[in-house]
Amino acid sequence: MKTARSIPLSLAAPIVFIWASGFPTGKLGVAAAPPFLLTTVRLAMAAALLAVIATASHADWPRGRQLGHAAASGILTYGAQFGGCYGGMSVGVPASVTALVIAMNPVLTAALAAVLLRERLSRVRLAGLVVGVLAVVVTLGGQVLAEGTLNPGILLTLVGLLGFSAGGLYQQRFCGPIDPRAGGAVQSAAAAAAVGVLALFENGHVTHWVQAAAVLAWLVLAGSVIGISCYLRAVGVGGASRASALFSAVPPVAALLAWPLLGETPTIATALGIALGAASCVLGTRPDRAAPVRPRERRVRQPIDS
Repeated sequence: MKTARSIPLSLAAPIVFIWASGFPTGKLGVAAAPPFLLTTVRLAMAAALLAVIATASHADWPRGRQLGHAAASGILTYGAQFGGCYGGMSVGVPASVTALVIAMNPVLTAALAAVLLRERLSRVRLAGLVVGVLAVVVTLGGQVLAEGTLNPGILLTLVGLLGFSAGGLYQQRFCGPIDPRAGGAVQSAAAAAAVGVLALFENGHVTHWVQAAAVLAWLVLAGSVIGISCYLRAVGVGGASRASALFSAVPPVAALLAWPLLGETPTIATALGIALGAASCVLGTRPDRAAPVRPRERRVRQPIDS
C-alpha cells in the first residue's frame, strides 16, 4: 500500500493561490458582466477545453445512466456553486466572505455524508462542523451588522456551498467509474446549460469586455485546468484529507488578495470568522484513527499451523 506523505510547499502554494485568487477575480468579473452570463461562459469554455483533452487522450465518454448522473452532478457541483458565488458577489458579498463560506465544503460534506450515506462522523469532525457553523455565523452576522440589513446575496452564497457539497456526494455515490476528463466536460456543459437558462432572465449587460475576457481566461485556464490538476496531484501525494486541509488557507489568502485588488478591508468579524474557519477545516478534514486491534483478536486471525 502506498503511504501518504506531506504535500510539499511547491505543490501546496500554487493550489492555495489559484483557488484563493478565483474569488477576487470572480468579483472583478461580475463587475464587468452579469453573474449568470459570466458563469455560463466560464463553464462552456471549460467544457470545450475538457472535451478537447478527453478526445485527444481517447477517454471513455459516459453513456446512458452514467451520462445523466454526470450531468446532475455537474449542475450541483459547478452550476449551483459558481452561480451562487458570482450571484452573491454581484450584489455585494465580499470576496473574502464568499471564500470563507465555500471553504466550509469539506465540513458540510462530512455532515451530509453522515446523514445521507450513513458514514461515521467522529467527535473531532463533529467539533469541526460546530466551529464551521460558528465561523459562518460570526462572519455573516458581522456583515449584517455593518450593512444594517440582510444581504440577499448571502443566501445565494449559501446555495453555492450547499450545491458544492451535495454535488460532491452525488459524484461519490453515482459517478465513481466515470473518466474525470470526459465526465468533467459533460458536467461543465450540463451546468452551463442550466445556468444559461437563468442568464436569459437576468438584467444587465457586459460593461467592460476586456476585463471580462481577462477574468474568464484566468478562471478557465488557471482554475479549471491548472488548479484542478495540482489538486488531484496533491491528493495522490498526501491523500484526500491532507489535500482538503489546504482549503483552510484559502480564505485568508483570498482576503489578502481582495485588499489591493478590490479595496476590501477585512473587518474584525471577517478576520475572526477566517480564524474559526481555518480551525474548522483542520478538524473537519482530520482522518479518523482506526480502532486498535486487541491482542486476542490478532491471535485469532493468525493462520493455524498444520
